[in-house]
Amino acid sequence: MIVTGISHVGVQPTVQWQQQQVPMPMYGVSSQATNSTFWTDTNGATDGVIFNMVAAPDVPVTPKTIPFAKGYQAKYGNLPGYAAYQAYDEVFMWADAIKKAGGTDPDKMVEAMEKTDYVGTIGRITFLPKDNQFAHGMRIGEGYITGLMVQWQKGKPVTVWPANVATGKMVFPSFIKLPQ
Repeated sequence: MIVTGISHVGVQPTVQWQQQQVPMPMYGVSSQATNSTFWTDTNGATDGVIFNMVAAPDVPVTPKTIPFAKGYQAKYGNLPGYAAYQAYDEVFMWADAIKKAGGTDPDKMVEAMEKTDYVGTIGRITFLPKDNQFAHGMRIGEGYITGLMVQWQKGKPVTVWPANVATGKMVFPSFIKLPQ
């Protein structure tokens, strides 16, 4: 398996993977793969690539996820990439923190953000306490943010994991050799 950790250079390695018919799945973090233009950007070479997302347009992670994705697509003509979901949620969290802090004083803003408990497009967002090893990181796990694995299939991103929300099963190009 090829485990990716790529951001702004995903087109070339994905096209090379397909052109060279590398017989192993490509899987991991690929920022460009989260954009609905990735299929055309790679001339379809992304077929079978699996990538990580915290929300996807085909899964109701929360009641806000699919309406946001549909609204985004209606306005911009393509599906939201990974950063769009978080940016949308962050606008509401920051507005709420400013309201709770009574302004933009940095210390009061930090205190207000520490108390965040917001259900957004990516899940329930709360932050770890400042004395935690991962201070102010988002809580992850059941009931918070869990993440998804999405695979490009015939021009569309299809959620393939976790099984309880998957909208499809993994399908690989014929050149991929899976263990039996």
